[in-house]
Amino acid sequence: MVQTTRSPDGEIQSFASVQAKLASCSKVVGEAFFPVMVEALAEALSVRSVFLSTLHPTDPSKACTVAVWDNGPGENFEYQLEHTPCANIVEQGACCFPDNIVDLFPQDHMLNEMGAKSYIGTPLRTSSGEILGLLAVLDDKTIAYPEQATEIVELFSGRAAAELERLATSSLNERLGRIVEDSVSEVYVFGADSYYFELVNRGARENLGYSMEELRHLTPWDLKPHYSKDEFIEFVTPLRNGDVPSLLFEAVHERKDGSHYDVAVQLQFFPGVENLFYASITDITDARRAERAQAHLAAIVASSNEAIISKTLNSIITSWNDGAEKIFGYPAEEMIGKSIRLLIPPERQEEEDDILARMNRGEKISNYETVRVARDGRRVDVAVNVSPIYDAAGNVVGASKIAHDISERKRAEERERLLMGEVNHRAKNMLTLVQVIARQTAANDAMTFVQRFEERILALSASHDVLLNSGWQDIPLQELVQSQLAHFRDTLGSRIKLMGPPLKITAPAAQAIGMAVHELATNAAKYGALSNDDGIIEIDWKIEQSGEAEPDFSMHWTERGGPVVEKPTRNGFGSTVIDRLLAASLEGEVDLEWEPAGLVCRISCRAAKLLSGSAAAGRDSNAVIQLRKPRTETTRRILVVEDEILIGLEISEVLKDAGFDILGPVTTVGGALEQLENELCDAAVLDINLGKETSEPVAKLLSQMGTPYLSVSGRSAEDRPAAFSGSQHLAKPIQSALLVKEVGEMLAATAPPSAGQAH
Repeated sequence: MVQTTRSPDGEIQSFASVQAKLASCSKVVGEAFFPVMVEALAEALSVRSVFLSTLHPTDPSKACTVAVWDNGPGENFEYQLEHTPCANIVEQGACCFPDNIVDLFPQDHMLNEMGAKSYIGTPLRTSSGEILGLLAVLDDKTIAYPEQATEIVELFSGRAAAELERLATSSLNERLGRIVEDSVSEVYVFGADSYYFELVNRGARENLGYSMEELRHLTPWDLKPHYSKDEFIEFVTPLRNGDVPSLLFEAVHERKDGSHYDVAVQLQFFPGVENLFYASITDITDARRAERAQAHLAAIVASSNEAIISKTLNSIITSWNDGAEKIFGYPAEEMIGKSIRLLIPPERQEEEDDILARMNRGEKISNYETVRVARDGRRVDVAVNVSPIYDAAGNVVGASKIAHDISERKRAEERERLLMGEVNHRAKNMLTLVQVIARQTAANDAMTFVQRFEERILALSASHDVLLNSGWQDIPLQELVQSQLAHFRDTLGSRIKLMGPPLKITAPAAQAIGMAVHELATNAAKYGALSNDDGIIEIDWKIEQSGEAEPDFSMHWTERGGPVVEKPTRNGFGSTVIDRLLAASLEGEVDLEWEPAGLVCRISCRAAKLLSGSAAAGRDSNAVIQLRKPRTETTRRILVVEDEILIGLEISEVLKDAGFDILGPVTTVGGALEQLENELCDAAVLDINLGKETSEPVAKLLSQMGTPYLSVSGRSAEDRPAAFSGSQHLAKPIQSALLVKEVGEMLAATAPPSAGQAH
């Protein structure tokens, strides 16, 4: 500790006197402190010069004086540190050169100019140890007590450094305060114990609508409706414990008027004396709204099943969504940067030229139906909407295209067209069937025509109700039989007994069995077991299988208790239906026994011929046929192919009556090919639609053989499949005379028959 110092007259003063001078200086604060202090230090040491400097804010090789004493107050100046004892202070710390200072630093011209002989200097440090500047003492005579003088300089330097730091901090704090107050970001400072707000800047106050006085009574959870007190305190605990340096999160703030806005928060904790939280908050409402809108739009684009594509005015694709990949098969990485013309068929390339021209004119294109090509080569029907894309200046720079896959709609339209054609075909078939029933009924019994015709039409209608309810497939046999016995429903279970397992049969088999049951029931009511009060009828059916053989179907109609039965002298339409139609439809056997005790009808066939889901017997439509030489007999042979067996029988009868020999009628492609394998024909009449197949394979084979054929259908000639385009055609219902005429003309156009040939 310094005990003495030299007075102006060379006497040593007490240290108390030095401290008193420093204390006197400390009464002055701020910038005014430094001139007073350098004067007091010069007086305490009895030296000529004292100056206090700070380091240059941007150039570390320079220093700037804050206060100067040179036998009186001096002007502040700026000087270079290099080659000066001041540089030693900055680099090495406090130093003392009691004599010959000029010799030690010959390049320091300022020392020469001042005539300095001695020098003492010490750095001015912040509380954290950083150098703020330096305090230097110069004299034109030797310093007699260098150690004591150095201690006094360091004593003054401590006070000078503290004031410099205080002023710098105060200035910085004031500046920061102004910046924080005027900041567009919201700033909140709240205590770590009470959590009440201590400082909230103007931007936050204005956004919230609260005054500072009101905010001092609020806490963060008062402004954040999604946090309770406990939740918020728990949330900031890791920050308070020092586990994390800061917390970054997003929240919602509630204004004084109850409205909300989105914020992004950066929260810091300052322990120790401060013991407070500092939150810097940005209002991100607009950004979040834009992000949500963009995300919503992006989600729509990404999840849309429609192709959403953007392109330049040079047709180069710039965006491609998942919907585009689903429709066209190309992933985005394959298409972005490629031309949209890759999707356009060669014959439609001019469409793109027209689209681009319209885009350049700022036009929009709506619901433009066209065809595009998928990655696998498929043609895809699409409806396109195209809109121009504008830049900030309003110039068209590209186009946005939305393509909707309308392939299903086009297929539905085609299905509708086919369905209408099928409806027309079935209606024409039905009319033809009615026509046949009318002719056959009138031919057999003109006196009772109306009654019998009505009954048969009603029976046909009942069968069709069952067919329709079953979708023309999987028809329940028992329900079918019951529909034909509707007039006798009161006797079902008593006089009419049905026995058999539940079976589902095909539509062609159902039509044939339905008509046969109707004719049998009608005969029973007029002549058989139902014509009195005692007769009974048993109807049973079953599936039987012997060993590994294919299963067989059998159905029995047995009458008992009626009048004595005699075999009729002639066969009417009913017998034709039961015997010929049923046998032909099932490709089986029908046995009618006119026993005195009652009529017995036995029906048998392979089960596969009538059960739904069974593969129909017969040749595969692609089977190879062994061609044979044409027949040499004089009668011309006609193959009749018709799935409605009653219509087939009618066509056969008409042609037979006209003098032709008949093959068939057959109801399937397999049956027709089998007939042709066994016996060739001179011509054919082909029904185009045979249930779920068409007679196209038969037509192709006949064409290969050079055999002419006549197509018949409920459809027009123009609506036929291409395979039939080279043949003559008759639309149902069929006129008998026109049928004979067309077949005759068709045969006349072929090689002439031998002498005596009928047609």
